Amino acid sequence: MGGVPLPSASPTLATLISRSLATGVSNGTELAVRLNALAKAGRIDQEIALLGGAMQAGEPGAAALYATALLEAGRDDEACAVAIEPPPQDVAANAKPTRAAFLIPAYCAAVKGDQPGATLALQLARDRGVQAPISFAAIERLGKASSKPIALPKQVETFDYLFLKLDPKSLPTSLAAKASPALLSLIAHDETAPAGLRLAAAERAASLNVIDGTVLAKAYREAAAKLTKAATPPELRAKLFAALDAAPSAKIRAESIDALMASGRDAGIEIPLGEALRPARADLAADPEAADFAETALRAALLAGDTQGAWAWIDAGGDRVKSWQLLLAASDPSDSRAEAALAQGTELADKAKLPPALLHRLVTVLDALDYEVPIPLWDETGKTQQPSDGYLPETGLLSQLKEASDHGEVGRTVLLVGAVLGPKGPADANLLALGDAVRALKRVGLDAEARRIGFEALYARWPLKGKA
Repeated sequence: MGGVPLPSASPTLATLISRSLATGVSNGTELAVRLNALAKAGRIDQEIALLGGAMQAGEPGAAALYATALLEAGRDDEACAVAIEPPPQDVAANAKPTRAAFLIPAYCAAVKGDQPGATLALQLARDRGVQAPISFAAIERLGKASSKPIALPKQVETFDYLFLKLDPKSLPTSLAAKASPALLSLIAHDETAPAGLRLAAAERAASLNVIDGTVLAKAYREAAAKLTKAATPPELRAKLFAALDAAPSAKIRAESIDALMASGRDAGIEIPLGEALRPARADLAADPEAADFAETALRAALLAGDTQGAWAWIDAGGDRVKSWQLLLAASDPSDSRAEAALAQGTELADKAKLPPALLHRLVTVLDALDYEVPIPLWDETGKTQQPSDGYLPETGLLSQLKEASDHGEVGRTVLLVGAVLGPKGPADANLLALGDAVRALKRVGLDAEARRIGFEALYARWPLKGKA
């Protein structure tokens, strides 16, 4: 786990890693490592699943951590109903289970309006040596014992937010920039959070692959309805997104999608935004008014994994989008049009002036996926030297990856793929690492995920010709 960047820069890997970490029985040190990794990735549902089993098995401290995860999922009533035993004195005061064991009763009392109970619980926390300055200050402010503004730490955690939320005026939009991944997930789902804060948190969570496009779309719609005016970029995107359903014409809807995709690319949320836009662009390919925005809509379809929608835009968009057939062929080999596209690969690449480095990347992905790469495409690629740029893992990792995948060790393979592709994911991986990673995933039966990793590696470098 030490070499796996978290949160992952790849949406596909983010899902695979969290799924792997939540699978299988673990306890003791291994449980702590898994939980720490899931917390870094902001994957609360997987934490809850893992901790539920650990609590039933009587794992020390699991009940307090389980209740914390429930709070992070917005399930306050369930969290407050969990029976939490005080930890032994030999357990560190600032260990996660210790902090949770003392802070959860204080928070639950405060939510019920029991100010004396909350104050007493926090006094017990102080006596035990628990460090929670935000929680202490929030309760003092609530009890009118202090009116000083509460300074935020470098990283704001779940309990900080929950106690600050007792007085909503203490929740600045800037908090999202300091929130941990788990807290970003909580705020993105929190319908009671201030609209500006929720949008800022949802977009940052989406950029870190903590939430997907479905959650982002829900946050946009619900928060936009509460905004009296839109001032920040997330608020402007939310207003524009929420207005799509009422767009008076296909052209205006296409223009709005184009503006959102351009803005989303700059904000680092292009993939989840493409997923969020799936309903809005569903019927546009058949409307001539939207033809000028074929590339944008095609991209949105690809990002959402809607290959049939993308093929429809290939047909509607004319010569300007023909080169995207090659990327579609790599993403969807089952379609009858994929083989024909690859057969015309050299011609399509030449017309679109695809860079030689991108052709090398395309052939690397196709070969790793065991596609039959046409000889002319091989020959064209061979005219230039293979690029050596991109992240290359430390010596030994690629051989470990092959060994793990050869033995069918799915979880270990997934984690090693994360380490091999590096901090920026497939988009920045060296071709050697990229090819080996895709082959390893296929070897352990993760064919769809292997294709999606290949897509991420190619899409990030595919030249754009449209407006967005």
